[in-house]
Amino acid sequence: MKLRGDVLKQIRRKRGLSQTTLAEGICTQATISLMEKQNRLPKMDILTAICERLNISSDRIVENEVSGVNDTFNKVIDMLTAHEYDKAEEMLDAVKVKQLDSDFDKQRYYYLLGMVQVENDQIDDAIFNFELVLTQFATTSANIYLAMTTAGMAMAYLKRNDRERAIRLTNRSVKLIDNKKLIGSLHQWASINDQIANLYLELGDPDSAIEMVNRGIKMCRAHDSLFLLDELYLCLGRCYIAKGEQEDAKQALEIAKSLSIARHGTLMEEDIETELEKLQ
Repeated sequence: MKLRGDVLKQIRRKRGLSQTTLAEGICTQATISLMEKQNRLPKMDILTAICERLNISSDRIVENEVSGVNDTFNKVIDMLTAHEYDKAEEMLDAVKVKQLDSDFDKQRYYYLLGMVQVENDQIDDAIFNFELVLTQFATTSANIYLAMTTAGMAMAYLKRNDRERAIRLTNRSVKLIDNKKLIGSLHQWASINDQIANLYLELGDPDSAIEMVNRGIKMCRAHDSLFLLDELYLCLGRCYIAKGEQEDAKQALEIAKSLSIARHGTLMEEDIETELEKLQ
């Protein structure tokens, strides 16, 4: 992979950002300077966060960026978002773990594998792999996988009916995103807010769930993104149903339905219709 520092500098200036402003919460100003002047490639999580802040795809500043591993992980993430867990598992089975070069790649692999295992009720295996992410393969930079994996652990323990530990882990994931300047993309931030919101809802705390949903909705709107908005509004509708606020629930679910149609989310539409039927 080859970084185009000149292109990065041009885009940064076009956005009206100084090196210090671009680096804030992601890396040091010196890192940006080395990228622009010496074409120095940073760690993948830092590169991803910089591209997210500039609102560009990484291939704008990196030649031949999409390796086989990155392509595979991106497809797995798309499959998880579409609830295609069997396909996601097949793709991960094809990954040769020993050939993963960086701790960040290993972190992503074991997180995604753990999420697939949670959905397939392989709870012990999921917890083991989440522990690997948080211990052996934790990267030196504070990326959002710390919070996502902690929330994944909460999901696993909730499926094990260990509510006390699930609550502790859910609260810990919120503290991580509140107290640490974690590096992550818009899609990852939307996903973690949706994840935590659904955890709180299942744990019988719809008010905390609504707070997390509104964070995700605000973030997506600020970036003009439809990503996961239908799922966020579905969760919001379910929260209002749990609180007995039927009018608010119906409004949220109707918005979710319209967004799902726009995103061609057939499975999500069925879930939304099921919730709307409860209000009739």
